[in-house]
Amino acid sequence: MAVLQAMRELVAEQGYARVTIEGIAERAHVGKPTIYRWWQSKNAILAECVLSGDVLPTPVATDSPTGARYDAIVWFRAVLVYIDDNAPLLRGLVAAAYEDAAMSQQLETHLAEPIAAALREWVGGLADGEGGGGGGISGQALAQLVHGTILYRLARPPGSGDDASEEVFEILMARLGRIGD
Repeated sequence: MAVLQAMRELVAEQGYARVTIEGIAERAHVGKPTIYRWWQSKNAILAECVLSGDVLPTPVATDSPTGARYDAIVWFRAVLVYIDDNAPLLRGLVAAAYEDAAMSQQLETHLAEPIAAALREWVGGLADGEGGGGGGISGQALAQLVHGTILYRLARPPGSGDDASEEVFEILMARLGRIGD
């Protein structure tokens, strides 16, 4: 839809804070009443942009021959690529979530909880003998550490370099005892 595409483009060009409904309407070649018929705010438009398919890759625990640690690292690398490719939209979504309780709930429901559920499943697999015991880290703690790493990456200025997100994730996976799979 033109409105969603306009939002994506404007956030990438100007940053979320500078985007206005007027600007979205102009870019999408629609009237403001058309926008307000479908969305009540620019936050709602942004949420739909990000949550209607443009979401972080969801981790999936598998029984692949390469092992769950490899699957987790491949997933996290995909997350980092997604973050880098969609940083302006994701920064806008996080900023909007601080201001809007409904947006915060959508972020939790569509992004945070699916990631946490899959990470809890990976950690649960350790209790069943894969890699040995979970390294003393609960699935919820792992999810919060991963979310913190993602937010830190989003908060860094573009092109600032020296990002250790992947290394942080590998350390977490090693702590879980997945080095040997």
